[in-house]
Amino acid sequence: MGTLKKITSRLTSGKTDRMRPSQDLVPTTAKQPSSGLMRRLRDLGLKRGAVSLFFRRILKKQSTRSIIEMGRTSISKSRSGISKATEVTGQELSSRAKQTARSIKHHSKPENLNKDYRKLLHLTQEMGYDRAIEKLFFVPAKGFVPLDELTIDSPNRQFGHNYHPIHRLSFNWAMAQIPDQLRDFTFVDYGAGRGRALILAALHPFRKIIGVEFAKELHDDANMNIAQFPRSLMKCRDVDCLLMDAVDFPIPESKGVFLFNDSFDREVLETVLARISSSYRTNPRRMYLIFVRPLNAAVLDSLMERTVIFEPIYHSQSEKIRMQILSPDQVQIFRTLI
Repeated sequence: MGTLKKITSRLTSGKTDRMRPSQDLVPTTAKQPSSGLMRRLRDLGLKRGAVSLFFRRILKKQSTRSIIEMGRTSISKSRSGISKATEVTGQELSSRAKQTARSIKHHSKPENLNKDYRKLLHLTQEMGYDRAIEKLFFVPAKGFVPLDELTIDSPNRQFGHNYHPIHRLSFNWAMAQIPDQLRDFTFVDYGAGRGRALILAALHPFRKIIGVEFAKELHDDANMNIAQFPRSLMKCRDVDCLLMDAVDFPIPESKGVFLFNDSFDREVLETVLARISSSYRTNPRRMYLIFVRPLNAAVLDSLMERTVIFEPIYHSQSEKIRMQILSPDQVQIFRTLI
């Protein structure tokens, strides 16, 4: 012990360089004792091994303290980080909870519940009941196409609506409401699109089927689907799609079934209804008007009352409930008085 104290006092009073222990005990950034200091220690009678042991003990204490300090610093930073993360997460969860509450409140309104249910029915019909007929089309008729993407040479372009095809269930239900023999009727689809309604009509024994479309791309797709559809499945093979404006289409002289699948605004519809009414007065005959996804019900009823010649077809309560539950579309049907 006396020798160790002497060495410590000599080291304290003498000029020494920074000590650097061996790399296996302390970080490599520390410096080893200088050769002069080592010689002075050996002059005091200490062996090389004793000198190394002395420095190892001192540096071990320093390393332990450094490690403890580093650990305390890391724990402190971790606690601070966890606290901040908890605060941010809490704020984010609170914000999301408020957004969810607003969304639930919005969608729980009766009108929004009805819209969401109709969207679900639309998807169900598109992926289910429509799929069987869609497989037979050369150009898929499903989907939505905005008019901005189409070539339209018509002054009534601004009154046109975007393309969306009729569902097979809605079409078949409308056909079931017509009690007359269809072989005497000409079927006309205003806004034929890619021809789904024309093909569905061809599965019934109509006298003739005509589509009216003012968008060139949709007109071409419709004629392609008509040409490629299996003739063995068609009960009416006289099917054609015309590229023209609805207001310019000449009304057929035969009995007729006219389909309006939300194709245009009131301005165009008034003109078309006037032409149909004029043709009827010239040649009275049975006519049916089918409106799918119609305008405001009050507006449509007002337009039909002005024609004087059409009356609505009232469905049974069971049919109304069936369509409300199963069909995403609202369908209204009118017929001439005689």
